[in-house]
Amino acid sequence: MDNYKRELHLHPDFIKFEDKDLVNSGFTSFRTNEIKEFCYGITLYQHYIVFGREYQVLIRNFNDEILKIKFTSYFGIKKSNVHELYAEIINSIWDLYFKEKTTEFIKDFEKGESFYIGDVIINPEGVIITVSKILKQEKKLILWNDVGIRKYTTYISIYSKENPSDFNRGYSYQKDWNTFVLYSVINTIIVNKNIKND
Repeated sequence: MDNYKRELHLHPDFIKFEDKDLVNSGFTSFRTNEIKEFCYGITLYQHYIVFGREYQVLIRNFNDEILKIKFTSYFGIKKSNVHELYAEIINSIWDLYFKEKTTEFIKDFEKGESFYIGDVIINPEGVIITVSKILKQEKKLILWNDVGIRKYTTYISIYSKENPSDFNRGYSYQKDWNTFVLYSVINTIIVNKNIKND
């Protein structure tokens, strides 16, 4: 809101952003090996028509500290430039900090290890997701031959191909951590196993 141009440094060894008030240091910075997960999205401000957009990229470290990159566009002013900047930031963050993490998850899977991405468990048998029932939530293992995954504009969907209406879960890029990492890992495993994703 203050229109102050804030510095963002994306470096292979660290990320640093001027996201605080300027009286103190003003910067939040994480070293690359401290970075755990990220999420991103666009919030629309509207009253009959869309009059503003807030672009948001959050990065969390292993101490649960969050570096927040946020900027806005109102009344369509420089909308295409702002959107281009947003896409460039996300692509750079992916290339510098998360592409390698995705590769490491694939290597762990190939070694027969189990691991979490967000609240999803990936193991040699399949994918364990939390599905909502009428009175509670329950864990559901979907075997690899039955795993379906779809990517949409704002979220991904993981589901059972045999019973998609009962066993499915959506994960938002904006509200759920590491959703694109989750998609990339599961999709790569499916491709490597030559499983038809339909």
